[in-house]
Amino acid sequence: MKKLIVILIVFAVMVGAMTGEIVYVNKFYNGIQADLENIEISINANEQHVANNDTVALCQALSDKWEKGKTNLLMLQNHNTVRNFDDKIICLLKVVKSDNYNDAVIFVSSAINYIDDVLLDSMPYLSNIF
Repeated sequence: MKKLIVILIVFAVMVGAMTGEIVYVNKFYNGIQADLENIEISINANEQHVANNDTVALCQALSDKWEKGKTNLLMLQNHNTVRNFDDKIICLLKVVKSDNYNDAVIFVSSAINYIDDVLLDSMPYLSNIF
């Protein structure tokens, strides 16, 4: 009987940890996605001068937010997923600072699509399990 109680306690702790991980990852990526959508709006509104102070500040804030959460995500997720998105964030910041509208639109839409894919993979759907 004692073994059954210990097994049930360990199982409950594991389920709680998995649920916490899913909630943290989804909340963090949803916040990043909202920031990317704001950057996309700012880029499209300032087509002639992408490197304006507002857009650069939004990109820098996103980069800072990403750097703070990246360490936790490296522990919770696939390293390649985190590194690929890290490359997208760095490239987006550099392209916006270089005042290149076409590349900025491509990089921000690519990052938004990548986040969509990551969010679909982070939730345990039946199709992800099998």
